[in-house]
Amino acid sequence: MVFLLSALMILSFFSSRGWESWDIEHRRLIPEGMPMLVDNDLRFEDGPAAPRPAAVVNRWLREHPASGAPAPNSWEN
Repeated sequence: MVFLLSALMILSFFSSRGWESWDIEHRRLIPEGMPMLVDNDLRFEDGPAAPRPAAVVNRWLREHPASGAPAPNSWEN
């Protein structure tokens, strides 16, 4: 018997709309429509150097444009 514990995650797609109100100097270089995962408690790590799986998957997702999936239509798939 196997028990799997699964944390809830939110899948969202990046939009820079309204970036001027984010208290940052320049618009982020994240492409429009880039998928990103966020844990339901909005944390990306459990401590110093202890990233959660969502943070690791987000790093992998950000590499898509450079690793053979440059089209935004392919990111969601």
